[in-house]
Amino acid sequence: MFGPLNSVRIALVSLAGLAALVALAFGQWMVSAVLIAGVAVHGLGWLYLWRQKSTADPLGQRPGD
Repeated sequence: MFGPLNSVRIALVSLAGLAALVALAFGQWMVSAVLIAGVAVHGLGWLYLWRQKSTADPLGQRPGD
């Protein structure tokens, strides 16, 4: 959807989520909080890009360009 590196991004974010769960299991609360915050910010960024793409015209231009 957003280029050829999207699969790599999905893998990295998934592994960060898994690392957060493992850190929680070992009682590393601060590490878990940082990883979960990173995954959440990444998800919000993806949502923003997805909404921007859905408002674009078929030629890929945003309104006002």
